[in-house]
Amino acid sequence: MERGTSVNFKAVKNLRQEDRHNRREGREPRYLLPPEQRLRDSRGQVLESVIVRNDPGLHERYIARLARCSERAKRAKAFSPFWSGVVVLPLRDPGESIDAYRDRLTQTMVEWCQGYETLTGHEVLQCALHFDEGHIEELTGEMRPNPHAHVLVDRMREREAHVIETQTGERRIPARVSVIELDRETMRKVQDMTCRLVTGESAAGRRARVTEQRETARRAGLPPRGHINHREYRAMMQEAARERQRERVTLQARIDALEAEVLERSRDLGQVAGVPSSFDYTTPDNRRRVFCEALDEVRRAHRDRTEYEVLEHRAEAAEKAAREARREAQDTKSHSALVTRALERAGADAKAAEAAHPEKMTAEEIGRARRAIESHARGRGISIDEGYRSLRAAWVAENEREARIGRAKPHVQKDYSALKLAHLEIQAECRATLRERTKRRRDRQVQAARERMRDGAASASGLTAGYRTAEIAAARACGLHYEWDAVARCRRYRDRTGREVFTATRTRVELVRHDEAAEIAALKIAAARFGGAVSLTGSGEFRERMARQAVREGIRVVDADLARIVEDEQAHIARRESAQRVHADPEGVSRIERPNPSHRDLMVWWHDIGAHERTAWLEAAEQAGRKSVRAGDGLLNAWHTMRDCEDAGRGVPQSITEARQQDCTTVQSADEEDEQDFGR
Repeated sequence: MERGTSVNFKAVKNLRQEDRHNRREGREPRYLLPPEQRLRDSRGQVLESVIVRNDPGLHERYIARLARCSERAKRAKAFSPFWSGVVVLPLRDPGESIDAYRDRLTQTMVEWCQGYETLTGHEVLQCALHFDEGHIEELTGEMRPNPHAHVLVDRMREREAHVIETQTGERRIPARVSVIELDRETMRKVQDMTCRLVTGESAAGRRARVTEQRETARRAGLPPRGHINHREYRAMMQEAARERQRERVTLQARIDALEAEVLERSRDLGQVAGVPSSFDYTTPDNRRRVFCEALDEVRRAHRDRTEYEVLEHRAEAAEKAAREARREAQDTKSHSALVTRALERAGADAKAAEAAHPEKMTAEEIGRARRAIESHARGRGISIDEGYRSLRAAWVAENEREARIGRAKPHVQKDYSALKLAHLEIQAECRATLRERTKRRRDRQVQAARERMRDGAASASGLTAGYRTAEIAAARACGLHYEWDAVARCRRYRDRTGREVFTATRTRVELVRHDEAAEIAALKIAAARFGGAVSLTGSGEFRERMARQAVREGIRVVDADLARIVEDEQAHIARRESAQRVHADPEGVSRIERPNPSHRDLMVWWHDIGAHERTAWLEAAEQAGRKSVRAGDGLLNAWHTMRDCEDAGRGVPQSITEARQQDCTTVQSADEEDEQDFGR
């Protein structure tokens, strides 16, 4: 450790006290190090002080010097015939023995005394080295030794009696004492000699290095370091130690919280792996074994679910293609039959009508059909879609009427094609206008939410400090993972098969798939991303469905126009819970043998209930006498116990109701914490 050095002098007012302190006699100072912290030499003795030089007639000389000083000199505040100095000594080098350290400093002070007497003319009467002083930090317990040397010097000299010649004759000057004053140049030389002997570096070199460091700090824009006294320095060190202690306490609390979270996660994995509730999760080996078993179980479930979803996806795609084909065939068949009858009654050529395809329509024909649709809808005060259907029905009726009376039909297949293309163009423009209007309204809502957040109000669009962790946890619970799209600046959430479910930007979550599982996952991700509250946009039916689903999931909806729907769903949930007040006894419910559910249905039911309810169902299964033989039986036993209670018509056990209330309380506590975070 680098340690500077210097020598500082002061006038001696109480020589007896100075002498006893230097020779370690009398009462010990309170700032000495404890005996177990002091240095010990090779013989095992405590290294307290080393006397380098000691004049036996120290007190007699001091009294004699004072007796020969004038009363005027004695009345001076800083006057004393002796000076007491303190030389700061370096710390022990790493690997250096105690004996070598003591001998090195002793030799250094011997050379210093000789050099000091040569430079100043003062006489060094006493020199003592102290190794037992220092202090221990109260907060950190770190020991800080303070090795130094005390010197006593006689700064006066005696002048002998002598005779001088004057104009009037000879004059005798009696013997007297005088003070050897030291100017600034001499003191500079003393400090330079001290620095060279103690640290091996000259004072000029040290000053140049310090000047260079200050210049470097000034160029870097750092404030200059001013002089501070020992009290301010001690206060600064104590504040720094307290800050380190606070950081240590904070880190320890964080470590404890992480360990508790790891223990809770291990218990959850144990439930998935079918480990008994009495299993010890405190040891790392047991947690690692539970993790491996749960990972194997999840891999098996993922493989089964992936195969099932692939088959289900293929079945849905085939069914959708079949529906589209049937609808297209029906539309083509009815439309072709209607046009064919109209053309046959009018006597026109059917082949000429079949040759009129939509891609051969001209822009004038499409524009004329568009103007007809718009004027028809505007004249009757209806929408574009209703106007298109009404106008097409009118044309069909007119063709049939003209065909019955034997006239040529006024509208051909080409007119119908132009009408359809014009309607599609109008619909595309309406959708684009609606999207632009919705975007502007959404931007206004986001701006208003930001202003409310700046004013200190809670907003559903605000982001909490830990939303990333909550969002990742919600995504894992839903079996999703995301990919960052750098072009669109959004996260694309995909399921285990790689299909895209929804996208999440900084201010909104947009659904790609519109099934129940995707909507629930989108609500959970939005709640985790935006502080437990969501704002819904879209069609009326979609908003109502999502609002009800959000209430069932315990997510707050901030839209004012959906307040009635939220209250209705909450009342429905309350009525359903009140209807289940009659509780069942798991031991009194008869067991019913039924086939096991599919893995997907089982995992959907397991993920829809809370953590406390899961534990309660597992305990109810054990009370009902269902035993777990292999991994995964605990989850099946819990599901069969739930079905036994439902089939018996006796409601759920009391423990299940209490567990559900605990889950609701946990969700409400999370909402209150989110509201407090929004308020901050």
